[in-house]
Amino acid sequence: MPTCDSRQIVRSDGAGPFVSRIVYSLADGALETWTSRRHRKGIGQRQRASAAEPVREQRRSLWRGLWSPDRIGWWIAILFMVGSAGFALASFIALDPDSFSPRFQSSIFINATFFAGSVFFTSAGYVQLLEAVNADRRAALDRGEESQQPFRWFAWQAGQIGWLAAFIQLIGTLLFNLNTLDALLPGAGWLRQDVLVWTPDMVGSVCFLVASWLAIMEVCHEYWSWQVHDLSWWVVMINLLGSAAFMVSALSAVVVPGSEAVLAPWVANVTTFIGAVCFLVGAYLLLPELALE
Repeated sequence: MPTCDSRQIVRSDGAGPFVSRIVYSLADGALETWTSRRHRKGIGQRQRASAAEPVREQRRSLWRGLWSPDRIGWWIAILFMVGSAGFALASFIALDPDSFSPRFQSSIFINATFFAGSVFFTSAGYVQLLEAVNADRRAALDRGEESQQPFRWFAWQAGQIGWLAAFIQLIGTLLFNLNTLDALLPGAGWLRQDVLVWTPDMVGSVCFLVASWLAIMEVCHEYWSWQVHDLSWWVVMINLLGSAAFMVSALSAVVVPGSEAVLAPWVANVTTFIGAVCFLVGAYLLLPELALE
């Protein structure tokens, strides 16, 4: 969050205890709007020349968003896209394994693909946390100032809604690592599957759902609102839908006690596929979001 300097705070907004938007009055009478998401993502500030004029939002060349490997947000998008593609592929094969060659339809290949996707999810989740932890440092460097903060690999910032969402999602990805790795273990009975596979899947899905809702709150600056003309709103909304689909998948994937049968395997695979596609689309939209000015 920026310091006030000679600016005066006109208003501040946010859901619950979090502040996600501050409007400043500058010395010349112009207004400057700071939002936590734009600050964290490094996509600039929206400004208007006077209180009477509407917010002006310019776009840089779209290609500067689609190809920006020098920006941490670009790597978050790419890693989430690869991870989502892995989950989508594995669940699609599981829906109709007979349509694929024997080496692809095996449970080992499917579960290994899920695990590989979860590793990319975790990589993206950690880079996303780094983005939040180092947001102030990056913003200072972008302004051409010398940052007083060194690059940090971790910091506890639970009072910031963007950091909290990233941290909870990272916990969820780590649980998916555990869930998909345990699924590779051979000969697991129903109890072992429910404890080692289903439980981390369920808790991880809860983490994703909570993180997605926090992201909605950060963009809306309240618990909920419709902002269909805002690209960032579509990013977090699509991710929320993906998290909801993952939750349905987890609920459907419990192994029935006393047997080795999954409660609703078709539902679990369909909703995993839907959730993965949602995350893939949401991750892709992070790229044009980088082009916002």
